[in-house]
Amino acid sequence: MKNYSKKIFQEVPKFLKVLGFKDAYLDTNSNEWVVEFNPTIEITHSNGSIVQGGFVTGMIDASMAQCIMFLSNGKELPLTLDIDVKFLNSCIPNKIVTAKSKIDKKGKSIVFTSGNLYQDDKLIAVASATNKIIKVKD
Repeated sequence: MKNYSKKIFQEVPKFLKVLGFKDAYLDTNSNEWVVEFNPTIEITHSNGSIVQGGFVTGMIDASMAQCIMFLSNGKELPLTLDIDVKFLNSCIPNKIVTAKSKIDKKGKSIVFTSGNLYQDDKLIAVASATNKIIKVKD
C-alpha cells in the first residue's frame, strides 16, 4: 500500500530528473521507501543498451537518502559517508526501475541503510550505506 502522507521535497531536484525520477512513496506493507525511475538512453553506455553504473548507484543512493528524510519528517538530512553497491544484472533504458530501501540501524548521528534495485522483477543491484545525519534547524 502506498503512503503519500508526507512530502520530502517541494520540487523534484534536477539530479533526480536526470535519473528519470517518476514517483516515491512508503510501502506500508513492507515499511520500505520505494522510488520509481525511468532511465533514458542519455545515461547509458554500450551503444545505448546499458545504464551506466554510476547512475544505477545514484538511484539506490537517492532512495536510501529519501528514506531517512521521509521517516524523519524532513528533520534530518543524510550525507553519504560510504556506499557499497553490487551490480547483479544490467539495467536497460526506457523501462521502469524500482529502488526499495530501508533503515537497518539508526544512532544519534549515524544511520545505516540498505537498498535493492529492480527492473521487470529482476534484481539489478544491491547496496548498503553509512550516512551522517545533519539536523534541520527549525
